[in-house]
Amino acid sequence: MLIEKNDTEHKNRKALVLAGGGIRVAYQVGILKAMEENGLTFNLVDGTSGGIFNAAMLASGHAVDKMIDKWKSLPIKYFASLARFSDYLTPWKLKGLGDADNIQRKVLPHFEVEVDRINKLDLPISFSLCNFSNKTVQAIPAREVKEKHLLAGVSLPILMPALQVGKDWFIDAVWVKDANLMEAVRRGAEEIWLIWGIGNYPSYFSGALHQYVHSIEMSANGALWEEFEQIKLINRAIEKGYSEFGQQQKIKVFIIKPNFPLPLDPELFLRKITSRDLINMGYQDAKRYLLTNQNTGEKLDKQATQTRDAGDYLAIRLQYTGNLLFKDKLEKVKYYVLLRFSVLESLEQLEVYSSVYLGYYNKEFLGGKHEVSVKSLGAFFNLETTSTLTIEGREYTMIANIHCKGPWYCLAGLDFKTAEIILYPRHEADPKVLMEGRLYQSLGSRLNAGWNALAKKKNGARGGIRFKFNLIKNMLQHEV
Repeated sequence: MLIEKNDTEHKNRKALVLAGGGIRVAYQVGILKAMEENGLTFNLVDGTSGGIFNAAMLASGHAVDKMIDKWKSLPIKYFASLARFSDYLTPWKLKGLGDADNIQRKVLPHFEVEVDRINKLDLPISFSLCNFSNKTVQAIPAREVKEKHLLAGVSLPILMPALQVGKDWFIDAVWVKDANLMEAVRRGAEEIWLIWGIGNYPSYFSGALHQYVHSIEMSANGALWEEFEQIKLINRAIEKGYSEFGQQQKIKVFIIKPNFPLPLDPELFLRKITSRDLINMGYQDAKRYLLTNQNTGEKLDKQATQTRDAGDYLAIRLQYTGNLLFKDKLEKVKYYVLLRFSVLESLEQLEVYSSVYLGYYNKEFLGGKHEVSVKSLGAFFNLETTSTLTIEGREYTMIANIHCKGPWYCLAGLDFKTAEIILYPRHEADPKVLMEGRLYQSLGSRLNAGWNALAKKKNGARGGIRFKFNLIKNMLQHEV
């Protein structure tokens, strides 16, 4: 289990802090899966803003695998909910541009979040909201939380209205803080694991949407820096042996975050990116972090959440299917791939995120560490990706070779037709091939890959066909 309930006398208590990030917080459950595989357990959990969705599923007793399935099967349109038409006729009276009705009627039921069960299980999980009545962030424990608390906690100001619980009004805490580390400190945490997806972007973009997001970045990061300073003061007091801290160890903070900023919510509504892609990103980012983590924690400075400038970038989604022999049985196999190619001045970077569904287990396995190379083979190019999979506690290597001819073929739906894959155990001197064969991508999927690819310019604007053509061309020449 990821959550340990009996933690009253636990030493070196670990806290998991789930920050906000809109509906992009599907990213978090990929990280939770990597944490689970690495044997991490937590005595305390707190969710703020979008992180409340995942905190609520954990508080409902859901396993991480179930949370992953729930995010993948959730129609993103469930998050969209307009106010009554008559309300828009008097805009000066609007409580919000939308409301939380669909979240209440569709999202929470899909996630199987049951408040009565949360209260009864009483796991060491809290939900941080802005108590607007007294202008503070209030952490509501699982045993006391009500459905209105959960709805208010994800109700973004301007977009959704505040909700009244008892005598007080509550709303998303985003403008005060988007991660409540001090709640974890107050509850005795000595290790805090923060999952951060808000971003800390170096460039300022034009447009109302980008500037709204930038406002969230400013408030979220600014509040986080203040909590960093408080933790550093507490650590200095512990170091000096002040009696009120007893035998407490210095507090360490670990932060798992994306290298590049996550795509914004509209990209999910437009199907430019999916929850599956975000989950795969989170899993790979966490695997990389856990592999290199030195157990010393972060420096707690303003670079702790910094993401790279994305530059010009293109994200292409591919989906291959087929029937392959697996343990002497012909089984359904699906291979999901996201290629992300970015260009910033003279720096180019090609990244791959993937997962594989194996019919033998009726389960999808996330790809960990990835390596990718591009080679010219006469009339076409070959993209070779190598990834690690954890299956039944064992590590496997999967190699996939994807062939393509060029940008025009890609945009016309004539490229990325097949993926030749091979799967075998890692760390064996003479590994036996577990699965090998060819998977195929449908014409519709190929057309979608080219025409519906996520293409963004370094100034935050969308890129057109010529822009996509040039980036695909550069990607195929990358590392040739």
